[in-house]
Amino acid sequence: MKISYIIPVYNVEKYIHQCVDSVLSQSLDDCEIILVDDGSPDRCPEICDEYANKYPDKIKTIHKTNGGLADARNAGMEYAKGEYIFFIDSDDYLIGDSVTELYKAAKEYSADVLQTSFYSIDESNGKINIEKPLFEGTNVLNHEGIETLICNANSKIITKFVWKNLYRRDYLNDKSIIFEKSLRRIEDSPFNMQAYCAAERVIFVDIPVYCYRVRDGSLQRQNYICDYDLILQQQWELKIKYYEKYCTPNKLFYEDLAEYTIKSMLPSLLLNIYRNDVENRRYLLKRIGESEMMRRSFDDYDINRFKSKSLDWVMTKALKERKYLIADFICRKVLYKK
Repeated sequence: MKISYIIPVYNVEKYIHQCVDSVLSQSLDDCEIILVDDGSPDRCPEICDEYANKYPDKIKTIHKTNGGLADARNAGMEYAKGEYIFFIDSDDYLIGDSVTELYKAAKEYSADVLQTSFYSIDESNGKINIEKPLFEGTNVLNHEGIETLICNANSKIITKFVWKNLYRRDYLNDKSIIFEKSLRRIEDSPFNMQAYCAAERVIFVDIPVYCYRVRDGSLQRQNYICDYDLILQQQWELKIKYYEKYCTPNKLFYEDLAEYTIKSMLPSLLLNIYRNDVENRRYLLKRIGESEMMRRSFDDYDINRFKSKSLDWVMTKALKERKYLIADFICRKVLYKK
């Protein structure tokens, strides 16, 4: 097998046909499609079986109780036989016929991981954008280059999304790289942090084939997420764990992670509790502020580097100084006022 497409399936009856058909339309031969029915409550289990019955030599269906995206992907990896693994979300799809080019590039450069460009489509307006890879053309990095690159992994969103990568299956198996099952969200980034940091060769190519669908009902746009701060704390801890396991520690990595945590993750956490009908907001705000993730981030990154007179910065400063009454007031009355 050249490529194993692993497609977790849950409550996507509206999209599953387009997803699977787009993979079937690829001209690269000797590939397999593994559909992992993660206890889907709609007709998806039947649809998966229909595909498996129609294409018995190409499609395998796995039925399991619901365990989340990480668990479903792990289940698919157990059955995969391809040289490379391509993770695809079941509400997304492939455009054109470029997987052959991806596979050839991965083989030519003996890549442990290949990252490419991709399309994103906003379901609300149909607008399609192309998201370019980190480098122009084809760029090959050895482990030393990867260590340098990973110091900007968070700010440059290098480790976000597994579906923009091909992974050499033997490499993942040799390094025992799997998804953290306990993470029901944000599971891509820790997986990629380990996959990149442990790699001997990573390549970047500008060959778009994947189309990421941004939709209102997707995981990225759901309402209140319970214990979101604990989820982000766990993935933050895993990022540091994998980085320190495979790379020579560099303060630039910790500064970059801290900056990303303060500028990107913190607003997301605050939005989660202040734009929803949540009790004990001040308690949750304090829990965020007292977390190891935020305290270390404030130590590793000087917020004066982006000092301004905006209330966003004033709130961040109040949080750093543990002035939770002030931070709560600014969030409730100004920043996230409904």
